[in-house]
Amino acid sequence: MTQLVIPCGGYGTRMSSVTSTRQKCLVEVAGRPFLAHVLDVAVQPPVDRVLLLAAYRADEVDDFATAWAAAHPGIRVDVLAEEVAAGPVAALRSAAEQLDEEFLLVLGDVRPPIGQDLWADLAGVADTTGAAAVMMTAPVSAGRDPGNVIPDGPWVTRYDKASGGPLVDRGVRFLRRRALDEQAGDGDQQFFGGLSARRMLAHHRVDQQIIEVGTPDRWQHAVLNLDGGE
Repeated sequence: MTQLVIPCGGYGTRMSSVTSTRQKCLVEVAGRPFLAHVLDVAVQPPVDRVLLLAAYRADEVDDFATAWAAAHPGIRVDVLAEEVAAGPVAALRSAAEQLDEEFLLVLGDVRPPIGQDLWADLAGVADTTGAAAVMMTAPVSAGRDPGNVIPDGPWVTRYDKASGGPLVDRGVRFLRRRALDEQAGDGDQQFFGGLSARRMLAHHRVDQQIIEVGTPDRWQHAVLNLDGGE
């Protein structure tokens, strides 16, 4: 049994003109909630269990999970709701008792690259390097954010939005649960930055463009690409 964890509890403040009071990850793209597009790509063998970490509008996430699971027999979907959205890493710490020793982490507002074996690719890097965590990266040209990853071979030597690095975090990560015990921090910068400084964070590069719904213009980009059958 292999676990996929998806944080989908953020307030989506920058998306409020599109979402109104809805959960950002459930905004419609190509006639479906964006989270459905994320699951389409992320749920592939050996993944057979999904844990959705909800907070803001957790009721909407729960309704979505019930409907999605009914349409995908054989895949177990659980929702763990917190009262306050605290960010992906903080949400993982709160859900620690529900996490496998190794799991795939995919952000709910960023679609993983298609045509990739996410588990095999990232777990393979973790096994080869012994890293506590592996993140999927892309060249800066594939997205709309400044580079936050400086690599050295398979390793991330610096994770920092101010780094001006040539790569950007794709929002797809493989984690060993022990990383949460061995590295402090509730935010991405402190947690992944700390792992990189200790040579415990590796990466796997994929050049495919990034499709996400973090802001209205990025949502429009997603609509154009996914409505077009990308």
